[in-house]
Amino acid sequence: MYNTVATIEAFARGDYAEVLRSAVPFAEQGNSDAECMVSLLYQCGYGVPQDAVIAEEWLRRAVEQDNPVAWNNLGTLYCLGLPGVPCDPEKALKCYLRAKELGFDHAPWNVPIE
Repeated sequence: MYNTVATIEAFARGDYAEVLRSAVPFAEQGNSDAECMVSLLYQCGYGVPQDAVIAEEWLRRAVEQDNPVAWNNLGTLYCLGLPGVPCDPEKALKCYLRAKELGFDHAPWNVPIE
């Protein structure tokens, strides 16, 4: 079973090797929370080479399961305009709106839900 708390604690300590060891097996099995964590590592280049394309791939797997954090994080990825994943405000807005629809209440405050 994926241990979110232990993984976040390892992340907070900067022990990215431990984060990878604890998250990757579950991400590969389809755990959307683990997929989000692995994506974050690639997005930021923590413990792995920074690679927005790989980060996007992990988030796309998680959004297929309607993980609200994944939708929010994918929106942020589309706002950043990192190499390989260009800035796309329309995609970002779509992602933030979906995150809010799913109950993620930390998406940008000015994104309305119709």
